[in-house]
Amino acid sequence: MTLGAHGPIIRRNIPGLETFREILLDGTLLTPLGAAWTAAVTGSGGTNEYPSYKQANTGTTTGSTSRLYVPNILLPGTDFPVDFSKRLLWSFVLSRAVATDAAIIASIQLKVATTEGALAAAGLGVRIANLTLTGESYGTSGAFTGTIQTMVLTDAYHILVDHEPAVPRIRWYVNGVLQATQSTAGNQPTASLANTVWMMSILNGAGTANGYVQLSAPQIFQEH
Repeated sequence: MTLGAHGPIIRRNIPGLETFREILLDGTLLTPLGAAWTAAVTGSGGTNEYPSYKQANTGTTTGSTSRLYVPNILLPGTDFPVDFSKRLLWSFVLSRAVATDAAIIASIQLKVATTEGALAAAGLGVRIANLTLTGESYGTSGAFTGTIQTMVLTDAYHILVDHEPAVPRIRWYVNGVLQATQSTAGNQPTASLANTVWMMSILNGAGTANGYVQLSAPQIFQEH
């Protein structure tokens, strides 16, 4: 303890701080919540961007879609894209809002395409079919996990996707709890992908409900 101008200064060790320091020394951290996102909508879809979160909604017209995406993720200070051949930690906070409908499907994905829908090429993601959250991945073929969370409207869920290609293994955590593991090599991306896209999308298929998906605190950690 030392004495400051306004009394004693108590210094405490912060749990996990040393681990966080080591992580930053071993790789690059990207937080893409700025103005680089591109919006695209069809029908009655809409998007909103706020300082602390991104939002996309379908509107009530059947078949409407909306998406927000970062079209070319490059690691800070480099010309290097996301490299799925190296350890990747991908973290974000996710919520669904306003309406439920069996036809509403939302996705958060890292991939090369800028269209909504299931992965059809190398990538990682999560899929929300109405309020059922599953993990998604694609290497030479695609696969979904079982249910990793039954969501509640307006509740926020912290998602962590941990990709370890050397194992090979992808793990999905929800609110700090491991919920699913993908261990099939063919269902995992394994290469450096140029023009990697961070995609948030939502569509209402044959429905008429106005569904919202919201994304905040996005982070990508890429091992050197």
